[in-house]
Amino acid sequence: MKIIKRRKLAWIVIACGLILLAGCGKKDDISEEPETTEQPEPPENSEKQQPEEEPEEEEPAGEFAERDLTNEELREFTKWINQGSNYGNYGFLLSEYTRPEDADLTQVFYNGAGLETVQMSEEETTAYLQIIGDEEIYTDCTRLTTDQINEFLEKKLGLHLEDMTKEFTWVYLPDSDAYVWQHGDTNYTNFTCVSGRQTGADTYELECVPEENSDMPLTPSCRVTLKKNGGDYQFLSNIYTAGVEYSKDIWKIEDQSFHVDLGAPWGDVYFVSYEPDKSAYGNLDVTFSIIKPSDGAELFSLPPVVEENYLRNERFNQILAISFKDYDEDGDLDIIIIIEYQMTIHTEETDKRQEVRIYRNRSEEGDFVLDWARMDYLNINGRNHSIEEVMAHINESGSE
Repeated sequence: MKIIKRRKLAWIVIACGLILLAGCGKKDDISEEPETTEQPEPPENSEKQQPEEEPEEEEPAGEFAERDLTNEELREFTKWINQGSNYGNYGFLLSEYTRPEDADLTQVFYNGAGLETVQMSEEETTAYLQIIGDEEIYTDCTRLTTDQINEFLEKKLGLHLEDMTKEFTWVYLPDSDAYVWQHGDTNYTNFTCVSGRQTGADTYELECVPEENSDMPLTPSCRVTLKKNGGDYQFLSNIYTAGVEYSKDIWKIEDQSFHVDLGAPWGDVYFVSYEPDKSAYGNLDVTFSIIKPSDGAELFSLPPVVEENYLRNERFNQILAISFKDYDEDGDLDIIIIIEYQMTIHTEETDKRQEVRIYRNRSEEGDFVLDWARMDYLNINGRNHSIEEVMAHINESGSE
């Protein structure tokens, strides 16, 4: 019995040793694993939380917040009407219609709507003269094929020639499937978009005023409605509106327009710089006005330095400086302006010139006049790069 007990005891000792050895081995394996960061327990009764995202506010379907167009947008629309599609857009403002199919195509295509045109062949000329009953053609002729017209109308109205309601007065040549129009003048009219608004996600209303000296002097102001169509616009309607008046506000240069007290008789005024409408004429010069702040009335328009404000061999680039100083020490604030011009004849893009303008305040007469003697001296001698330089040399001309 003692032998058996000793054997049992020996086996127990051996078993304990094996267990201890196994435990030591396990500890060594764990120590070789990378350390991990213990994650905090989520609060009771909570699910795993995902990062919260701010819900995007979506406008209700079918609703749109109408907004007024900015001056920059109005300038872009003005350029698009006057020059867009190779001068093919302005004609849609020369007739009144509430539906696009009622537009007057004779006005739209009067000058060819910017489309490529070719001279009539001898056969076409003979056929044309037979139709109109004349022996010869006395003025210019514009010839467009039906395909050209339909492609243009599809782009501008979403329609074709057969969809239009008003008579197209051009002469049709069936053998060529072409239309011919004989005219010796032009109906080109330059418009200015004086105000407008976005009325829908892709629709716009523009109030447009024709140029006073246009070739169509009886053209009224209008309200034209457009629809965005890819990178272009389609015409939806054009309504004559006698109440819309011309305004230069869209051409205002914001960072060169200032509220200033010019003293008697002017008082507190708004001095406004206007960039030229280059969509009409690329050689127009910058203009300046003194505005009454309370009602926006123009008190005085500063005189230009060139006849009718048309530049020669150069174009306006930017205003470099404007200052109000009593340079002649007569007690009245005068106006000094430095302007940069881009030369356009036989020059590089970097060829620019500067000039200083000096407007002398004649308070008793209630106007401003150009001080030509001082201006000529400063510009000829290159003393026109800064207001400080101008003031340092302004009295060297000997003028009083």
